[in-house]
Amino acid sequence: PVSAQLRFGQLGATPLLPGQIRDSNRPALLASVARSGFEAVDLGRVPDDEAAIADGLERGASTCDAVLTSGGVSMGDIDLVRVVLDRMAEMRWMQVAIRPAKPLAFGVVRHDGRSGGRRAVPVFGLPGNPVSSLVSFELFARPGLRRLAGHPHPQLHRPRFTATADEALPRHPDGKVHFVRVVAAADRGVLHVRSAGGQGSHQLGAMARANALVVLPDGDGVRLGDRVEVMLLEDPPTQEWT
Repeated sequence: PVSAQLRFGQLGATPLLPGQIRDSNRPALLASVARSGFEAVDLGRVPDDEAAIADGLERGASTCDAVLTSGGVSMGDIDLVRVVLDRMAEMRWMQVAIRPAKPLAFGVVRHDGRSGGRRAVPVFGLPGNPVSSLVSFELFARPGLRRLAGHPHPQLHRPRFTATADEALPRHPDGKVHFVRVVAAADRGVLHVRSAGGQGSHQLGAMARANALVVLPDGDGVRLGDRVEVMLLEDPPTQEWT
């Protein structure tokens, strides 16, 4: 069984100041971790300061079994999470061909354990846009945490089914796989999906309404009535659309 005692740390955005955005990633990721059966440890928010980021990572590595960061892992001038992790961890930096959630980092921080010896603490570096952060958690961090907890089938972290699109889900070819936020419902044994709303990586409302992700391969999308692959985030209601 999955251990409920797995301790998880998450570093969030900077405090809200004039010209900055609200802290949505931290509470959303903490809630996602808790719903996944793990013990979430709130490490708070840190400013764009190398010393503060390093201190937060040290606190996480010393008290948690895994650490999650949100933001600062791309190629920008102030992506200081990347700078600090390059210095204190063994990291892999990736640009994944998906949308949302292209930038991704994964690595290990070596830390002296309380009982002696060196602990290898996994670090998942997620992108900073709210929807990108949550989609990255579902696709990469959640199955990784399940493996860390000893789950016998960590790859089966979310069931995938075939569903009917009750509306067109268009997209443009860009060489990426798109994960479309949708609402799924079951009707007479058939799974149906429709868009949960705006698909921008900043549009958290649609992500909150979604109970599934449609996997759209590169191309022009799907038409009304087409069959699509859907990844369920929770059980769909058994009802017709209203």
